[in-house]
Amino acid sequence: MNNPVTAIYENGILRPLTPLNLPEQVQVQITIQPLDKLKELSVSNSPKPTIAELLAELREINKLEPEEIELPPRKDRPNPILERPDEFFV
Repeated sequence: MNNPVTAIYENGILRPLTPLNLPEQVQVQITIQPLDKLKELSVSNSPKPTIAELLAELREINKLEPEEIELPPRKDRPNPILERPDEFFV
């Protein structure tokens, strides 16, 4: 599992800013990278696409997709509209 976590180093202890889904006493390997340096690496010199360019890309993707997307039936909870349509549609 490769899960980047932001932490604060204070009083000799690294304290994660979010809860970790780990069992107690588990050993982990930590790579230290100061956040300021990480922000420098994430800044891109390439220009961000415009909304028009993004919409054009979505239109191209839409051409490749079928006209209707088939959704599987809900199985996680009851759906009274489908189970008793006479009560909802007149």
